[in-house]
Amino acid sequence: MTAIQKIFAAVLLCVFSAASLAQGKVVIVDIQAAMLSTEVAQKELAKLDKNPEFASLKAKLDGLVADMKKLQASAEKDGLTWSADQQAEHRKKVEYVRADYELVGKKLQAEQQAVMQKVLQDLSAKTRTVLEQLIASDNIGLVLNSQAAIHATPAYDITPKLTELLNKAK
Repeated sequence: MTAIQKIFAAVLLCVFSAASLAQGKVVIVDIQAAMLSTEVAQKELAKLDKNPEFASLKAKLDGLVADMKKLQASAEKDGLTWSADQQAEHRKKVEYVRADYELVGKKLQAEQQAVMQKVLQDLSAKTRTVLEQLIASDNIGLVLNSQAAIHATPAYDITPKLTELLNKAK
């Protein structure tokens, strides 16, 4: 490479570097995690935990886990001595408990999902505004969803900063 080519390459490199710097920095964000980490979201989830119906479902789920453990312990202890009828009866009990467990688990999950959806819906406009302000103030040129990035160090993640700004926003 001649000296002129080296100088030309260096000038091009400087020009493109300056152009890329002028475009702003690249960051990643998990908007849903930012919204669900806010104080508002945490208060709503805590309110759900204190809801008597939800607490009752959680207690029922815990009871079903205990029942499943008892049935399993019983089978391990005495299962070899059971007749075919006793084994069939035990399997039926296990299936009933498992079905109840899945049903209660789905109900709990649905309640949590409903609260999270409400929080996401309530915070979406504020989040958009705060994110736009953050983009402008930090000279951000590209914002990627964190799930779309194959690799990013924590320095590129603005999720905690977005959560902090959402908590401060009125």
